[in-house]
Amino acid sequence: MVSETSGGRPGNGDADPKEVAVFVDFENIRYSTINSFGREPDPLTWRDKALQYGLMSVARAYADFDQHPAQARTRLDVAGFEAQHYPAKRTTDSQGREKFTSRSDLNLVVDIINTALVRPDIEIFLLLTGDKDFIRLVTTLRNRLGRRVVICGVPGSISPDLVAAAGEEDILEIAQSADVDIAVIQAIDTYIKQLHVGFVPTQSHMSRTLWRFLDRNSLPSEHIEAKVMEFLRKGVLSKRQTINGQGQELVTTEINFENPLVIKALPNAASPALEDEVEVEDEVELPELDAYFEPVDVEGETDDRLAAVTAPRENSRYQRRFSSGNGAWRGKSNVRDGSRTD
Repeated sequence: MVSETSGGRPGNGDADPKEVAVFVDFENIRYSTINSFGREPDPLTWRDKALQYGLMSVARAYADFDQHPAQARTRLDVAGFEAQHYPAKRTTDSQGREKFTSRSDLNLVVDIINTALVRPDIEIFLLLTGDKDFIRLVTTLRNRLGRRVVICGVPGSISPDLVAAAGEEDILEIAQSADVDIAVIQAIDTYIKQLHVGFVPTQSHMSRTLWRFLDRNSLPSEHIEAKVMEFLRKGVLSKRQTINGQGQELVTTEINFENPLVIKALPNAASPALEDEVEVEDEVELPELDAYFEPVDVEGETDDRLAAVTAPRENSRYQRRFSSGNGAWRGKSNVRDGSRTD
């Protein structure tokens, strides 16, 4: 039997370790992981967590796997999970819109109850989900069938009521790679510096455009939006409301140069409040020059329109100082790529 001091975890000297059943609400866990951590989940971490409680006698993941990457099933196989594929039911409403109804949740519930009934030797059920729809299932397992239930969900997407019903949780933490975060911050810095004069970064434009400045091996393009949202939550990025020269309100998304991770990623950078300098000749007023515009796609046919909007007056000179990795340089910044003009 498992010793009390091991916390229910099998040790090398255990002759009869407990058996564990692991059931995964794959869609809930996958999308929550992408939204919270900006990456695909790793079923190997689920396996390692389950083995802390005992032998993984039953391990199944439920989803319409046609809606997920093909490699997802391979990762499940490698970790020892059976992929239970249940295609979503497709219906059309009176307005001709197609709707999808998941059938995997119902089959997950039925299989869990059947397992509890036919496998009385399995005392521990790990449910990888955060969905409160499973509260009744949890209370049945715990109160009527006498099983120990542990909720393993992604932080920020777990129903408190579901945890209260189970009485126990063991969250799925994903160790963030500092190298990946640093690479993304450096890519954001490069993206901001290449913006055309008069334009500022916004969250939507940054999420759509950042892939051009980032190695896909560091972060797949489909996860960039989630990473930007994560940076906003952690204070790596911040938002600021401004008003452009046309009196329109805009919300910019900027690097927070006081964040410790930003300081590590951009050691030679400084806050724009300290770093930006504007030199004005011919008594041109600053508010007239510092016009802010929502970033848009500036390629192709839109170039002429944007140039007309953001072009400085004939007798004006707008100079800014940017910080680069090797030091600072000064020069007119009226070229799209930020290069100096003589």
